[in-house]
Amino acid sequence: MLYLHENTYPFTGVMDEYVEVMETDLIPGLNRHMTVMGVFRVAFRHRETFFLSELPHGVDTLEGLANFVMHERDGLSWHREGFRYRDEWFDSLLEGLPFSPTAAMIKERQKQGDFTGNTLYYRLVYSVLPGKTDEFLEAFEGELMPLMESRGMKLAGCYRWFGACGESGEIVSFWSLKNWAHWGQIREAQLREQEFQRWMDKVSSLCAEWSYKFLIPVPYSMLH
Repeated sequence: MLYLHENTYPFTGVMDEYVEVMETDLIPGLNRHMTVMGVFRVAFRHRETFFLSELPHGVDTLEGLANFVMHERDGLSWHREGFRYRDEWFDSLLEGLPFSPTAAMIKERQKQGDFTGNTLYYRLVYSVLPGKTDEFLEAFEGELMPLMESRGMKLAGCYRWFGACGESGEIVSFWSLKNWAHWGQIREAQLREQEFQRWMDKVSSLCAEWSYKFLIPVPYSMLH
């Protein structure tokens, strides 16, 4: 399954209005062509939003997206309106890994309480060393996922860049957190517990570096 990954940079002082207008003027049109899974503000950065959408027909979905922007009335209207709120944006494609939940899986798991009531998400990007990707992904699924989920974090998605998008060897993952207090508990465990220390030792042998951002879901986000 393929996913559209987009970062946008609204002008200073219009963030609240921008995310509200996205709900009414952009998201319904996008949902005709794809499934918008998550819409987020990036914590600690006042000029960055992020959303993730599932492409039901792979790259063929992009033709529908192009028609939305260039020919459909609400798409044309949004294309003009968007310039009032933002000055740049970046689109990329991601490929879902076999253990990454799809939109349908997330909706089903929401019935059991997963991916609901979260005020925070965590985007973690790994730069895996050449030739180590398969070993890293096996360890990610078999070791990190059980470790994180035992402490209440849920994997909302895990992807590699598709085609020429992004950097070779980068793995992008998204995790749900209930709130900042929950993150504090996770962070304390990472610093003190042997299971996390063993994982960090393994990551250090498989990855050149890693980085993370905190994401705040907007009220209408599927992931919330």
